[in-house]
Amino acid sequence: EKARAAIEQAYRAAGLTPPDAAAVAAGTGMAAAVADRMLKLLLRQKVLVRVDALLFHDEALKQLKADVMLMKAAAGGAARLDVAAFKERFGVTRKFAIPLLEYLDRERLTRRVGDSRVLL
Repeated sequence: EKARAAIEQAYRAAGLTPPDAAAVAAGTGMAAAVADRMLKLLLRQKVLVRVDALLFHDEALKQLKADVMLMKAAAGGAARLDVAAFKERFGVTRKFAIPLLEYLDRERLTRRVGDSRVLL
């Protein structure tokens, strides 16, 4: 339970820039095998969500969706978002921005049109 809580807290604190599994294991001081089992457990419990090759805490993704909906409301419903604006708005690098934008496309909050996204 202690290992589970430590890993969950690491991902919760990281927000939209989650660490990789090896960094979590090293940061919490547990064996890689234990960390791997805990990550699989948290994925099954839907506390962590896999987006491409990255793992995000469910709360971080829910907050991202809420922020995107607020952006749409503030723009009057016809808002566009490109990668550069997304990176600046959410303080992430391209490594995280592209998978997150594709996640928003799959969740039907955005739709890709050319190089930008339309908020639905």
